[in-house]
Amino acid sequence: MAIVERDGSVCVGVDVGGTFTDVVLSDGYRVWSAKAPTTPGALGRGVLDACRLVAERAGTTLEELLPKVTRFGLGTTAVTNTIAARTGLDVGLITTRGFEDLVPIARGKRVPSDGWLLPPAALVDRERILGVPERVDRHGAVLVELDRERVREAGRELVEHRGARSLAVSFLWSFLNDANERAAVAELAELFPGVPVMSGADLLPVIREYERTQFALLNAYTAGSLDGVVELADELERLGLRRPPLLVHSGAGSISVGEGRRMPALLAESGPAAGVVAALEVCRSAGITDAVTGDVGGTSFDLSFISGGEAGRRSNGELMGIWTAMPMVDIDSVGAGGGSIAWVDSLGILRVGPRSAGAEPGPACYGRGGTEATVTDALVVLGYIDPDNFLGGAMVLDAEAARSACTRVGEQLGLDRTDAAWGIWEVALASMARALRARFAERGVDPRTFAMLSMGGCGALFGAALARDLGIRRVLVPDLASVLSAFGAAASQVRRERSRSVGALLPVDPGLLGGVVEELTRAVRDDLAADGVAPGDITVELAADLRFHRQTFELPVVWDDGLDEAAQLRRRDRFLDDYTARYGKGAIVAGAPVELVTVRAVGLGRTARARLTRAEPAPATGDPRILGSRPVYLGRSSEPVKVPVYDRADLRPGQQITGPALIDAADTTSWVPPGAGARLDEFLTLEMELS
Repeated sequence: MAIVERDGSVCVGVDVGGTFTDVVLSDGYRVWSAKAPTTPGALGRGVLDACRLVAERAGTTLEELLPKVTRFGLGTTAVTNTIAARTGLDVGLITTRGFEDLVPIARGKRVPSDGWLLPPAALVDRERILGVPERVDRHGAVLVELDRERVREAGRELVEHRGARSLAVSFLWSFLNDANERAAVAELAELFPGVPVMSGADLLPVIREYERTQFALLNAYTAGSLDGVVELADELERLGLRRPPLLVHSGAGSISVGEGRRMPALLAESGPAAGVVAALEVCRSAGITDAVTGDVGGTSFDLSFISGGEAGRRSNGELMGIWTAMPMVDIDSVGAGGGSIAWVDSLGILRVGPRSAGAEPGPACYGRGGTEATVTDALVVLGYIDPDNFLGGAMVLDAEAARSACTRVGEQLGLDRTDAAWGIWEVALASMARALRARFAERGVDPRTFAMLSMGGCGALFGAALARDLGIRRVLVPDLASVLSAFGAAASQVRRERSRSVGALLPVDPGLLGGVVEELTRAVRDDLAADGVAPGDITVELAADLRFHRQTFELPVVWDDGLDEAAQLRRRDRFLDDYTARYGKGAIVAGAPVELVTVRAVGLGRTARARLTRAEPAPATGDPRILGSRPVYLGRSSEPVKVPVYDRADLRPGQQITGPALIDAADTTSWVPPGAGARLDEFLTLEMELS
């Protein structure tokens, strides 16, 4: 079936993962997908390989396809990899004199890492932090004017003598009055035109100098991460793409490549955020408002929550071991993906991850030189993955290499290869379940009221087991499960956000609040216009962060009905409801004042975007056809059981399958456990009901 070209209908989404680069092509009637190995160090090559493959599957060529594309979305791990591998630029920080130790002193905290408690990773060395004379008070009044010559001296010292390749500027109370900080940035930009200079007050003008400074440092640290993306954008334009690519950012929206270069840290959770966008589309099509997503990719297990039909969000938190402020979808990650390596620690305990085999050399079964056992190798040994039909037969796995790798792990534990493989499966599953339980407990919600949405290359093999562990009864596996983040990259709206700290008790003077909202709304509209969004396609929503007066952390609430005193009191009541749901009635002190910490304007730009399409009417005729069977191990030290295997492409909406069963698709396999029932809905999402 050839591409049907309608106005604004041809969309491409790409997700660059740790092992595979996924691509989805949609024309509004049909969706094609493909995978190609990720090419570390040459991001564009893997993307173009995947795009050529999907074009071929749609009956065309990349050169013929690109001129028709009205939306090219890209989720990239470029920034993620820079932070995770700690390969960013050497950063210099200029701050208020007397506060040079603000960032280093936080290393007095200890965080868990591979079983040890270690100081969090530093983005800047102490020797590259210098203070300059300047001071703004907590009301925004300038007490000490900036000494511009001292700024230039500090810049020369950092760049010419201490090896800084990018600079961050973050002054005390600059979110209230950024005059001194703007002047410092201007001096440094003039002095070093080729050196990136990041300002905390410009990037994120919110209270808490540590988090604001960390965000400036993150952007300075990752300033060189998008060079490969820029080269890819130029190559796509050369090949015929008429509209520049849009990059998925951590807030589950899209921004231009130019804005990505200005704030690269926003792309740190690009791929997982794209997955959340797609998960929302799947949940809406299935009529589900509360779900937890489990994305099992090559390197990690990413989880997020959908509550009331909206993705959970946060304005600060930990990002790969770094505490910072940043508007993002609330995503947690643990190192338990298909490529996560199994190893035995010094105590003789089996561990899985966080180290990953990645795309090169990959799991042992890939036959690319890898010798260490991974989760994928264990799944091959246990029978869940058919080595002769991986990626629809496009890639044949080396089952003997997988068995040998698991045998070597087993020898260290006194186990045979099958029990070692089952142990790898159990440890990976336990890591995922532990992360899910912690987040449900933190949010104060009952997992039994949620559905489980499984995605990623391995997600459909773990989803039912995770759901049973948590008491969840309903599991969804979308038709595009293994490339769902790529679909999200093609489906996300352009999203820009502006924040301003207020720091006043409710109710706030409506005149003051109105001025802040007007300023933020105007700024976010200008941002979207700069991204090429027409004025008629822009909508702006308001939100706020509230807390009890002088508490440390706040909760976000939607602000959707005016700024007068009555509306503010309604927002306070909503905050009290959310606080009670999370922490219990006993945590509420009657009459405690509530503080408006931050106001946020969220601008959304309507663009061409991919959408899920209903299956063509094809009524089910009888029971689904069984393709064959595969011996599968259902437990440790057990004999394999022959399990029926179905071809997902043969299934029709309404047909029923009873577990145990395996459902093979071109790029993933779904596991239906004993006693569970499964069927496809009209959008070809596999729905499982667990007993």
